[in-house]
Amino acid sequence: MKQTVRPNLAHDVRQKLEDEINSGRLLPGDPLDERELASRFGVSRTPVREAITQLSAQGLITAAPRQGVLVARMSIKELLAMFELLAELEGVCAKFCARRMTEAQRARLIETHRASLVHVEADNAEGYSQSNVDFHAVLYAGCHNEFLAQQLRTIRRRTQMYRQNSFLQPGRMRTSHEDHQRVLDAILQGDAEAAQRHMIEHVSVGGKGFAEFVSTLPSHMFESHDIAYPNASEI
Repeated sequence: MKQTVRPNLAHDVRQKLEDEINSGRLLPGDPLDERELASRFGVSRTPVREAITQLSAQGLITAAPRQGVLVARMSIKELLAMFELLAELEGVCAKFCARRMTEAQRARLIETHRASLVHVEADNAEGYSQSNVDFHAVLYAGCHNEFLAQQLRTIRRRTQMYRQNSFLQPGRMRTSHEDHQRVLDAILQGDAEAAQRHMIEHVSVGGKGFAEFVSTLPSHMFESHDIAYPNASEI
């Protein structure tokens, strides 16, 4: 007789695993054992298996020959490609916001940006990281294009595990806040082209900057352990 799984059990396990991946408690390349997960979450292996299937469909988990189930890894080229696409889509989002945001949404964007400065001044990377999420979430709502917003959320979830410690880098919070100010100013002025340009510049990670970013990440987070970090001229 086929065992059925209460949908909420599989959903709960999936959500917990997704949260652990997004928060960095589970990193790309980390193995996932069904028996251990079932014991840790206090469920049978069936909802764990279903949760793994769902996360695999999202691209967050993968099955590797002779390695079992792992938190999904990307190659450097794949990560760069995602960052490139994210920058372009974020730019389009900012352009739409300059044209479409309601007064209430503009006010919320101003307040979200203002609140983030507290974390910059306090050198609170965790707090600023959440403020950054909030700032972009207001933009996703303000672009009034749910298909675009969904694509952005998907890419951000997929790359979050690689970006989670970015605000620990010296000066990164301040630079991000200043970038947000330029995007905000352009949106408030209704300058769609400037909003798009500033957002692309804010999100883009290319050349030397990308090489330096990759060099801060453990090699096991990428598909191949024998990778060589790229030179800026190769990107």
